[in-house]
Amino acid sequence: MPNLFLATLGQRPEAITTAYDRLCERYRFDKMILLTTDRHTSGIADAAAALDQVCRRDYPDVPLIWHTLSDGDTPLIDITDSDSAWAYFRAIFAALTPYKQDRYTLHFLISGGRKAMSLYAALAAALVFGSEDRLWTVLSPPSILERGDFHPLPGLRDQVQVVELPLMPARIIPGSVEAETLNLDAVIAERGKARKGFLALLTKREREVVEALSKHPHTRNERLAVMLHKSPRTVESQLASAYSKLASYVDFGELIADKRQALIEFLREGE
Repeated sequence: MPNLFLATLGQRPEAITTAYDRLCERYRFDKMILLTTDRHTSGIADAAAALDQVCRRDYPDVPLIWHTLSDGDTPLIDITDSDSAWAYFRAIFAALTPYKQDRYTLHFLISGGRKAMSLYAALAAALVFGSEDRLWTVLSPPSILERGDFHPLPGLRDQVQVVELPLMPARIIPGSVEAETLNLDAVIAERGKARKGFLALLTKREREVVEALSKHPHTRNERLAVMLHKSPRTVESQLASAYSKLASYVDFGELIADKRQALIEFLREGE
């Protein structure tokens, strides 16, 4: 699949070209997509203007696309409260999704903006990315970026590191939500099916015990046994079976230390 380079823009536009140059040593990109808040009225106006000029001059064969993140028809300017944070998250998700639907391999550089913006960008990427997509950040000595060079000198270039960020793509995407109908509401709804999917693995009697535990999380097995008209040994055995099935159902389930609490929290999240 063709590679697509995407990046968020902050006050240091040279971080984008510096990282792009290093990535071009390994990949060939069909397009460069720059994701920004309103670059005409926000604090990144000067950085955006300078970056636009450099990219069009130095990468003439790579189409440059500016994508303004927006909440409906309103361009986003900053994250100032929970509503704007949620809007930014949805906007990043909406920006990434069409390119994934077009079968691009996404290389997403989180290089600028507030830390909260980087966090929401990474969370959105986790919902869209497949195993072949990559999330990057750029690391370099402060002295290099402080120079303001869009392309570090040869002797300094090797000091710039473009590091892949660990990101586990959401397992709910492939095969569970059709690309043509992919949207954030569908993804969230699909996540809610995790509880239902797990319960489907249990026997009828195991579900009775598990659901009782979910409703009464602080109740001991002996009391659950009385409530369900079972013996304590039966309740213990059925819960042990449920713990084992949960460990096989979730990522890193074999590492769960407190299986009872993990089961309670898993069921609570899916309600």
